[in-house]
Amino acid sequence: MGLAAAVVASSTTDTRPHKLPTDASEWTIDEVIQHISEADPALIPHTELFKKQEIDGKALLLLNSEMMMKYMGLKLGPVLKLCNIVEKLKGRK
Repeated sequence: MGLAAAVVASSTTDTRPHKLPTDASEWTIDEVIQHISEADPALIPHTELFKKQEIDGKALLLLNSEMMMKYMGLKLGPVLKLCNIVEKLKGRK
């Protein structure tokens, strides 16, 4: 395999998630989903809802438990976990 082929092969097989911006308010919807999935794998089944509701970093930081239960239809357990994730992100600022 030549050098060019090796570079292409290595770049197409890299499945590691990319580094997220430090400021969560700059995150895209996919980056929000990535962070939630990494922070608590038990929340992965709920991440499609974040895509459907177009929750990017700015929206994530505005979410509260009432919104997640009322408008997103999430149950209390996942909501408490998500609120904890959001509070940790807010504390980083």
